Amino acid sequence: MFILVNALAASSYGQSPPSAKDVVRRVEQYVASYGEKASIVVCTERYEQKALGSGSEERIRTLVSDFALVYADAIHGWLGFRDVREVDGRRVSDREDRLARVLMGSQGRFDEARRLSDESARFNIGSIERNFNVPTALLFFFVPENHDRFKFSARSVAKDGTWEIAFRETSTPTLIRGTDGLSIRSAGTIWVQPDNGTVVRTRLDLDFVLGRSTLAHHGRGFVDVVYQFVEAMRMWLPRTMDEQFEASREGVRDRVSGRADYSDCRQFTTSVRIK
Repeated sequence: MFILVNALAASSYGQSPPSAKDVVRRVEQYVASYGEKASIVVCTERYEQKALGSGSEERIRTLVSDFALVYADAIHGWLGFRDVREVDGRRVSDREDRLARVLMGSQGRFDEARRLSDESARFNIGSIERNFNVPTALLFFFVPENHDRFKFSARSVAKDGTWEIAFRETSTPTLIRGTDGLSIRSAGTIWVQPDNGTVVRTRLDLDFVLGRSTLAHHGRGFVDVVYQFVEAMRMWLPRTMDEQFEASREGVRDRVSGRADYSDCRQFTTSVRIK
């Protein structure tokens, strides 16, 4: 069915269908230029998290943040940053113009951006620690310099022509690691417009072990991001992010989940690179 659909679609244009390798290369080119375009965009993120542990009541936290992309020269790539403005309806007292300082400040160093990222992560709830729960984290896995660390396979083609492509990380050390430094292999799916490599959805799936002893947490989870075309910006930007992680240790099970919605995407007045 996969070959037939593509053959029919290609025949109307009188050309051969692209291979999975061709499409992945287009994705890498798309992602490589995406940061430059999105670096002048800031979106409002409303993010509700839930955490539940064995024998405890469910906790709920709602974050309202500014979300933006910043280029970090130290890693030669783009990073998504969540600047939290409100926690459960209360203003964060120490964040006055913090994102603006990171984006515009002449001393915008990587350590300042990393500090901002770490501070935002401290508002996460639950015992499962994570700092990659930003919508563009998986997108920037697919840059040309990371090509050889992944294996790709085309799965299907939707009615609108979107390709569903599975991926799995095969190299170590991995892009995501536990707090103990152990590698955690990434796998999942991306949904792509094959003619230009535009990514319209990503899903990251993780199986992980946190810790080296018999008391280690064993768990699994996912982060699923859907993009939407924002006419005012003339580009695809995150619309929703759903996440869910579960981990167990000695019969104790912990679970965290979250849902983020993105709106009010607007142009920032400048873009800078973090030195």
